[in-house]
Amino acid sequence: MTLFAVTAISLWACNCAIGRDMVRCDYYVAKNHDLSHQKDCINYAKSIDKDSMFAKASWYYLLGGDKNSAIKSAKEALKIGHHFAGEYIGFAYLMEKNDKEAKKYLNDFKQKVKNIEYVKRDIETLKSIYKGFDSIKAYNILFGK
Repeated sequence: MTLFAVTAISLWACNCAIGRDMVRCDYYVAKNHDLSHQKDCINYAKSIDKDSMFAKASWYYLLGGDKNSAIKSAKEALKIGHHFAGEYIGFAYLMEKNDKEAKKYLNDFKQKVKNIEYVKRDIETLKSIYKGFDSIKAYNILFGK
């Protein structure tokens, strides 16, 4: 049994609404690109945003389609030194066609985080969810290709 399955079963068994929202978002939206479950992403993001988990909330806002909240949470994360949130704010700005801000945040993210290979998976996830997401531009900014 995979770790994802064990986690999902555990969260369902304990009737944890927040955990269920996360699992639904990860499974339906991030993995299977089923946008009918974006509300689960937003619910989870709102819950963890209240607990000051701003960077993680930003990612889930992106998965949920709320770019403005993603930007707001990422800015809060950056204020407390969570540099990896620069990825999320940069992607949100790319989706809003604000290339100047996207480049600023993505370049800062790349400089401060260093090992960013994992971002390729995030780019592919966003590309499959948002048909207008410019994955080529994201790759070019982050990997110079």
